[in-house]
Amino acid sequence: RIESLKLVQIMHLLRVVQGGVFLLVAVGTARGLSSSPPPQRRWKATVDEFAERIESVKTAAVGGLVTSFAATPLNFALHWDFLPQAEFNVDQLSLMGAVFGLSYRYAVRDDGNPQLRQGVVGAFALTRGLSSVRVSPQCTFGPLSCGPPLGYLDGAMAWQLASTLLEAGVAFSAAAMAIDYANERNWLKRFPSSESSESSSESSSSSS
Repeated sequence: RIESLKLVQIMHLLRVVQGGVFLLVAVGTARGLSSSPPPQRRWKATVDEFAERIESVKTAAVGGLVTSFAATPLNFALHWDFLPQAEFNVDQLSLMGAVFGLSYRYAVRDDGNPQLRQGVVGAFALTRGLSSVRVSPQCTFGPLSCGPPLGYLDGAMAWQLASTLLEAGVAFSAAAMAIDYANERNWLKRFPSSESSESSSESSSSSS
């Protein structure tokens, strides 16, 4: 009982110390915010943020829809023996496709570098692929060893990684192509969407 009482007292003391630290941090943050300089411009060009939000929502919707449509056939082919898993994977990819659309719009912009587009697609596909791998029960710790064929990855893990990378690569590549196609036809607008109109108005005013 004495030991338990001491443990309770120590826990109370730690909570008091933790509360004091949080209070000090909050006071310091409030002082810093009150003495902070006036906010600077967020963008180099003048941007209509409401219009940009609308374009971002449209791009996210296209990314989510195209990703889900592109991932459906491959997912149902890979998981034909357990269709609920295929449906869950497609739902996941539709949400990731919406986030991909947002990231793609803000990352690529008007840059014509194909490596930038491929990099965004590859980053999302790699993240999806690696996060979907489940370690086999026979793997040993320190260093990780799971057996043939790769030692670090056994056959089941290698198949999970390869199939998920293929699935995600197809889905996100399709979303990127759809977004580029829509941008070329002005159904969607790259970021910043208002910069070209402002530059053209500035050039016309300067010429006049």
